Amino acid sequence: GGSRNGGGRMASPDGLELGAVTPQSSKRQTTAGTARWVGVAVAAVAMVAVIAVISGSDSRGQGPVSASAAAVSQLTMSKEQADKMFKNTPDFKDYPSWTKDVDAINEQGRVNHGVWTYYKGPPFLQRVTLYSGNDVDITHAGNMIRRILGLPKNFGKWEGNTYLNTFDSQQMRFLQDNKHSVLVMPPLAESNVPLLSIAAKAMLHKYISTGHNTVIVTGGPASIDFINQNFLGGNPGGQLLEPAWTRGPYEKQESTIGTPFQTAPVTMPNDLNHVHGARLQSLPQEAVSYYETNGVSVVFSVAMGHGQLLYVGFDYSLMSKPWVKTLIAGMEFAS
Repeated sequence: GGSRNGGGRMASPDGLELGAVTPQSSKRQTTAGTARWVGVAVAAVAMVAVIAVISGSDSRGQGPVSASAAAVSQLTMSKEQADKMFKNTPDFKDYPSWTKDVDAINEQGRVNHGVWTYYKGPPFLQRVTLYSGNDVDITHAGNMIRRILGLPKNFGKWEGNTYLNTFDSQQMRFLQDNKHSVLVMPPLAESNVPLLSIAAKAMLHKYISTGHNTVIVTGGPASIDFINQNFLGGNPGGQLLEPAWTRGPYEKQESTIGTPFQTAPVTMPNDLNHVHGARLQSLPQEAVSYYETNGVSVVFSVAMGHGQLLYVGFDYSLMSKPWVKTLIAGMEFAS
């Protein structure tokens, strides 16, 4: 039961006014508020200090990495600097001539290396390759075959990836992995049969047997001998071809049906005794004769693995339309 005084404040029984603050209580409240503010301030300062320490630690940890990256950037050139260094330099400059075609040999701009695919085979290669070693007459019969195949020369030189100069070469190492392609052997002189090493024979056999490739050997005095030495002679007890000649014309056989020779001429001429053949009885069991007469075959094939050896008996020392068509048809066996 307190009473109100004249100022409208409620008086307590002991004479104190409710709502009034004594000097002692005001001092205690002030002291408590100050303590709370100081605590918050100290916590804030501590938090700032922790963040500064962490940031300093991360910065110190990243310091050496940034310096290393800067050092590397000083030691290596940029793409723009590299392009400037090799400006006007052909991409194939460092590659041998056998990796290029005629245009690439003389090209000054960008050259495509070629694409290695399951069908095309390795880069640097063409679908048609012509043997051009010292054993070949590149001025007469060999040149005639080059013209039939449509292979260009480079300022009169047989160079580039359409020509194979030797079987013991880096080019042959690539060529052995080619696919669906043709390697053509021009007529060989009797005294100039190329002698292949064991390694070269192995690469040649791999080429013909694993990639659905065709080796076309054209007629000549030493062509049958080349086949015997490099394709048939390595088989123990294997049968060798027996060279033979007979007067034409030579008749197309039923075996040509369903082959590229199906649309070739019905008969092939002897053309002034420029056709060389092999006796039918000397052909391997797996051989197929396409043109023959009097027991002599002048166009035949021998299956070897996934590929085949194709013999076309004309020596191409002169132009003969039926024999040109036969060679062109033979190119399709590798399709």
